[in-house]
Amino acid sequence: MNCQQIRPLLHAHHDGELDAANTLQVDRHLVDCPQCFAYLRNLGATRLLVRDEALRHRASPELRRNIRAALAEAAEAEREPVAARSIWWRIGLPAAAAVVLGAVFLFSPQRSDDRLLAEVTSSHVRSLMVEHLTDVTSTDQHTVKPWFDGKLDYAPPVRDLRDSGFPLVGGRLDYLSGRPVAALVYGRQKHFINLFVWPVDRPGAASAPSATERHGYHLVHWTSPTMTYWAASDLNEKELMDFARMLAGG
Repeated sequence: MNCQQIRPLLHAHHDGELDAANTLQVDRHLVDCPQCFAYLRNLGATRLLVRDEALRHRASPELRRNIRAALAEAAEAEREPVAARSIWWRIGLPAAAAVVLGAVFLFSPQRSDDRLLAEVTSSHVRSLMVEHLTDVTSTDQHTVKPWFDGKLDYAPPVRDLRDSGFPLVGGRLDYLSGRPVAALVYGRQKHFINLFVWPVDRPGAASAPSATERHGYHLVHWTSPTMTYWAASDLNEKELMDFARMLAGG
């Protein structure tokens, strides 16, 4: 089977809904087709993000009350005599439109740090799945750092921690927190670490590294007086914290 025949089956394959014969054919195709394999991996990542609570939003209590009140008025109008409905049609249509418009803005955003945590995790996973780990591949910090010149409105600090067991792999451009950012890639045995770096909103005191976990990935966040840092990896928390402390202390 070719890619055109396989693609319609990938969603069912991902959900385990194919029969044995079709499953076997898809599996055989995926072994020799990196494009379809990447498509399937991206499908899994997308579904994971759709279920992410941090990407969902809750309506504020006031908005909920307003929508319920408008719906109650509409229901009451339906019970009025036909003669009275002409009045509702004139004055109620704008109210109904307001209900629809309110539904569009039904959800108010959750905490910005939750959204950023989801963005960092998503960017890390995406870089591994679509084979776009680096735009510039080099273990030389003097090659990686100049590569960002002209691509960002700031110069990200780049250090090589090879002697500490975290060699520099390269770097790429990414997009987080509403802006382009530098993503520096480090290695640790068979693991990769994405280090996202961008300027702080307001220069000030540095903060120490703090760790959290999301969907099986470890993330560490800290700031310097001028830069904010996020490190993401499937590396264990202790080693990732060691990595962060070396950068924060250097």
